[in-house]
Amino acid sequence: MEGKTGEIALVENLLRQDLTAVEEAEALDRLTKEEGYTQEQLGAVIGKARTTVGDILTLNRLPQEIRDECRTDPSVTRKTLIAIARKKQTRAMITAWNKYKEKAAKEAAGKQPRTRKTETPEEVAKWLAKATTRLDALDTTTWTADEKAALHQTLLDLEETIQARLSALEGDDGAPEGVELS
Repeated sequence: MEGKTGEIALVENLLRQDLTAVEEAEALDRLTKEEGYTQEQLGAVIGKARTTVGDILTLNRLPQEIRDECRTDPSVTRKTLIAIARKKQTRAMITAWNKYKEKAAKEAAGKQPRTRKTETPEEVAKWLAKATTRLDALDTTTWTADEKAALHQTLLDLEETIQARLSALEGDDGAPEGVELS
């Protein structure tokens, strides 16, 4: 049995999966208009349920500007576009589309590796002064022996880290680089 040219071309494209959701919707719409198919008949031709065909055809309600953008961007899912196309008014569809694009842009920006800000010596000194003030203000009289032991270990670890930093700062003469001992 010989199929119709439009059907054959559409089915071939669908099988190759090289159509975006909007291109697929437009192709199905053309086919229904050219051949007068119902959604049920169209579903039989392309091997999809009538409800799926109906959802796909809904995308033809999208404003032209959205369809134009999506035609070149296969990353926008059919599900996303169907949710937007189900809005009652064009304005609501455009608003939903813009929100989707903002969210996608934020997600893409969030995936970039974060660069850690280099702290200045003044910022480090200020942070250490605050830490020292907090340590001086500690009242451990109500702490349990386990809590005191945990703090003791933390302070020993901190002391070790401080000693390593001091050693790294020291020059050949035992003083920090750029500092002369009197």
